[in-house]
Amino acid sequence: MPCSYSCHELHELQFFSELTDEECGQLLLYLQPEIFQQGELVVQEGALPDRLLLVVKGKVRKEKVLGITVGASGLEAWQEKELFEVKGPGQHFCEDALIAEDPANVDWVAMEKSELLSLSAGDFRQIQRQSEQTGRKLLQALSRSLYRSFRKHEGQFAAEVENKKLLSQMRVERKKIKAMHRIARSTSVSSVNQTLDTILEACMDCLDVQKGSIMIFNRGVLRVEAAFGRNKDKILGQMQVINETSVSGRCFISKKPIFIQNIEQEQGIQRSPDPSQYSNNSLISMPLISPAGESIGVLNVSKTSQAIFTENDMKILEDLTLEASAALAHEICLARLYRNFQETLLEVKQAQRQLMQAEEKILRIIQTSWPSMEAQGAAGND
Repeated sequence: MPCSYSCHELHELQFFSELTDEECGQLLLYLQPEIFQQGELVVQEGALPDRLLLVVKGKVRKEKVLGITVGASGLEAWQEKELFEVKGPGQHFCEDALIAEDPANVDWVAMEKSELLSLSAGDFRQIQRQSEQTGRKLLQALSRSLYRSFRKHEGQFAAEVENKKLLSQMRVERKKIKAMHRIARSTSVSSVNQTLDTILEACMDCLDVQKGSIMIFNRGVLRVEAAFGRNKDKILGQMQVINETSVSGRCFISKKPIFIQNIEQEQGIQRSPDPSQYSNNSLISMPLISPAGESIGVLNVSKTSQAIFTENDMKILEDLTLEASAALAHEICLARLYRNFQETLLEVKQAQRQLMQAEEKILRIIQTSWPSMEAQGAAGND
């Protein structure tokens, strides 16, 4: 079907704006008019476009179907699509089809009755062969268009990367809030040990690690009261003398987080002789501090993979341990008092037993020695 448009109308199209009337006249021989009704598919995803499409009248929209809801209609149906840019009069699309045979990755759909002109890839090459000047101008127009498209997609990609980053941060924040909620509720359980287990598990889930422990200060030492990981049973109940050469000890004394990416490179830190103690050189030790500013213990986490902790991981754990410290302070104080009471009670009972044993011993001595003493006294009187 011959093209009935004038050279003036071609000049209105962005792609052909640099052409002379004579060059437009040459081009009219190759352009094909195409008419689409509202909702009609202009280019289908997966198909080879094989032509440049230019909008003379109407509007077309780029969209991608994400899924189909059975029986969906109206707004619900639109929600199944991701909508992109709209092309109106003077604009064009599928220009890359002139130089590449790649399938379309989106649909192009007419938003209303639309009149388009198309230039096939074969005719584009034919023009290059027949007219050097016209061909050069078309190549320049194509390169400008592709460059603008590249810059636009580059910006969209940057925005998409930023959006993914924000989504990732939102997911982390949700996990942190969930962990803080679990920690806040942990004091309602029946024992301090269960509270410690819940706190440790919440922190580990939030950081996606598989190994950790909580050490609580009591009577001059740090004792492992909660542990998760491969060596759980081995380290649970272990006690550590508090000093600057251990990670936990340094953290407890300084009341500051210890963030280590490679323990082998840390100066003044003694690594455990047990090779299974650290599956990875990266670890974080966070102080547990009561509202009164007293160190009550240390929370440790370490990686079991080759990944390392980040500053963001430490910030998350810092927020969680603040919540944990508040939850633990009262519980640990009560538990410590109860444990001291039990130990004192045990000492009192032991003292009572020793006293009773001493009384019994004295009584036996009196019982065995008194008759002889009486006999000696009677003999003396005689």
